[in-house]
Amino acid sequence: MAQGVMGRISELNKEREQLLAREGAHHASREDRERLRQIDHDLEVLWDLRRRELAGETVDIDEDYYDRYDIDPGDDPPDQYR
Repeated sequence: MAQGVMGRISELNKEREQLLAREGAHHASREDRERLRQIDHDLEVLWDLRRRELAGETVDIDEDYYDRYDIDPGDDPPDQYR
């Protein structure tokens, strides 16, 4: 599965480089900057999956990769989660 995780990392890195080049030429839109933030988040998650994979854990990119995290505050949530 290393190819799946590394393949996705490679795809996102290419897209990130294109967006950064556009931003460097002062042609980046608001959507480009938002996409860059999303890509940075996705890469953090994917690199974590890759580290887990290298540590011997079985990683399934379809099950273990989430682009959004849902918080379940449980039965006794702190005030900020109510």
